[in-house]
Amino acid sequence: MKSLSFCILFLSINCLWSQIKLENPEKLWSTIHISSQTPVKDQGNGNSCSAFGVAAALETLPNMPKDISENFLYSSQKYDQLQTKSGVTRGNFLESYIMSLQKYGILTEAELPYPEIIAGQWDDSDPEILKALRESTTGPVSFLAFYKSKARVLRLDSYEYLPRMKSKDVKYIKYLLDNGVKAIPVSYELYIPAWELFSATKYTTIVPDVGYGFLLKNGTMATYSAIKKEYPNINADVNSGKFQLTRTDKRPKAYSAHVVTIVGYDTKGFIIKNSWGTDWRYYGYERVSYDFHELFAYEGLVLKKVSYK
Repeated sequence: MKSLSFCILFLSINCLWSQIKLENPEKLWSTIHISSQTPVKDQGNGNSCSAFGVAAALETLPNMPKDISENFLYSSQKYDQLQTKSGVTRGNFLESYIMSLQKYGILTEAELPYPEIIAGQWDDSDPEILKALRESTTGPVSFLAFYKSKARVLRLDSYEYLPRMKSKDVKYIKYLLDNGVKAIPVSYELYIPAWELFSATKYTTIVPDVGYGFLLKNGTMATYSAIKKEYPNINADVNSGKFQLTRTDKRPKAYSAHVVTIVGYDTKGFIIKNSWGTDWRYYGYERVSYDFHELFAYEGLVLKKVSYK
């Protein structure tokens, strides 16, 4: 009798599970940490996306403030580039924050807010001090005199830098999101028109078809999706250099590097938090397809546990 009751219960659970699976397929295969995120911000036309990505990741950690100053994070990068004579750059690699967080630390937005007037443009031939002044609205003198001594320096107790191939590992990124990591800044190459500003009521997936293609022997251009159907392993072949994904827009400025923050995933791709304001796409969030991620991710930074020195 007990065996019969157990069988009936087992069948009932299986039937219920089947119904849930049919009615809500995406909920069974998703992990999205939207509720853990601080409000979406807007970097304006500055080159500080890396600072916004790092701040977004830090702000999900339990002992960190929820209003970290992106201005300070980015200014510390420019100050260090000037001091070490490594050369002032537009933007920054995520890897450089491993050093700067432990050397310069953090301030809150109240202590150093993000400026309404973004830094100016500069040429590669300009002196390094001029580059630093125009790239960061908090110049090296102000940074040293007013802000550096106030910052709280961090200890990165548990972190992982993801170089090019590791950052492309979809399964590993999912594993991290499933096991306590709520925000992962990643760097992408992107075709800017494919990331244009518009409002949406749901996620609209960014895919590799726009701005890229494969140049065939007969001189015609094939879309990524068409080639993927014929060669399912095309992503691995592109990343190994066996095949080349060609830019279809001849304007050099149509392509750029950009940091966003992965905050989850579903059946179609990774959910990202951007730093282009809440009017961008789905209240500042969007989805990038797994194909896009495998092709265009080139670094990531996983911050698991930090403390104050």
